[in-house]
Amino acid sequence: ETVEMCHGVILLVINPYRESKTLEVIGGRTTTVQGGAAVLHCKLIGTTETLTQISWQRLTRGKPRTDNFYTISSHYGPCSVNGRDDRFRFIGSFTDKNGTLQLSNVTLMDEGNYTCVFTLFPSGIHETAIPLIVPGMIHSKCCSCCVCMCES
Repeated sequence: ETVEMCHGVILLVINPYRESKTLEVIGGRTTTVQGGAAVLHCKLIGTTETLTQISWQRLTRGKPRTDNFYTISSHYGPCSVNGRDDRFRFIGSFTDKNGTLQLSNVTLMDEGNYTCVFTLFPSGIHETAIPLIVPGMIHSKCCSCCVCMCES
């Protein structure tokens, strides 16, 4: 915003491309068991800019280098990148700037950080990391008295 004088009148000039300070990508940590499903929540709030694409990256036990693996666009919809994994399903809404994914049949190799990236015009990218925790199996410990107890 700028203030200018024109013939003695004060004018307030507003830049329509300037974002308010409320622009935020909301995510959160997710925990699920092996074989279960995980919902990777991701939503962009506080902007009226044009959303051009939602992208997902991961850095997991099974993918130790950052891997771009999923994109969603208004024109092409959801699309797997760098190899198809049918366990991922887009359950958000591009129109609502909701990039939420569901991952089914989770394994220990899926544990790690997932990054949701929103590409806006004209401001560029805005992202957040969503940690996925997959606790290992806890085996029961049997004693000689024939009573089994679970370790915690």
